[in-house]
Amino acid sequence: MFDILLITEESNLFSEMVDIFKKEFFNVYVKNLNFIEHNSNDIHHYDFILVHLGYSEPANERIIKTIKSRCLCPLYVFSKNQTDDEKAKLMEFGAEGHIDIPFNSMVVAARVKAVLRFLNSLKKTKSNIIQIGPILVDLDNYLIVENDKFTNLTNVEHKILKILLEHRDHTVTKDDIIRYVWDDDTSATDNALGIHITRLRKKINCGGQIDIIETIWGIGYRLNFRLCEIFHNEE
Repeated sequence: MFDILLITEESNLFSEMVDIFKKEFFNVYVKNLNFIEHNSNDIHHYDFILVHLGYSEPANERIIKTIKSRCLCPLYVFSKNQTDDEKAKLMEFGAEGHIDIPFNSMVVAARVKAVLRFLNSLKKTKSNIIQIGPILVDLDNYLIVENDKFTNLTNVEHKILKILLEHRDHTVTKDDIIRYVWDDDTSATDNALGIHITRLRKKINCGGQIDIIETIWGIGYRLNFRLCEIFHNEE
């Protein structure tokens, strides 16, 4: 089941396409532009985003870059009466594809499904390789890769990072991490966890610029996935 976000001020224009997606058991969420303006931090979980553009070039650029700074999923944009140069500009801003209006709903739906099938096949073959901004985390091989530099993870660091990734952008309590990493070893302490967190931070810190693993005082830790993405896109 895939989640598709459609941003448009003219939902009736896309009703046929939305119906096709729903018949294929896709979840389709139709929102207006205000959703991006006020809820940009909530778009990172969508699998595909479609945006109906009809604004000035600076406005289109701002919309696309806002979305791409918050979400790694494919972004296709719809527009009409634009030159080839203008369409190319939209993709330079960050969109992965452009669709002319008017459009054939069946063809658009087929294109989106083809891209999602391809991405899903990649996930199956590389299910334990995760990108965080400029960093690649290879969980199968206990590796951090950044700017062609390879850094090994210890077994404890690997387990800590894995549980933080599984709960990315959410706080994981110290007790939950300790139970996950050390099972029932009663000798494990908050101090021991803190030492390993410090070492892990040095290995996964977006080029030494930010602490992606945040301390939530008195509770635990949070891997701020979006922070690293935003920092990477602003470089």
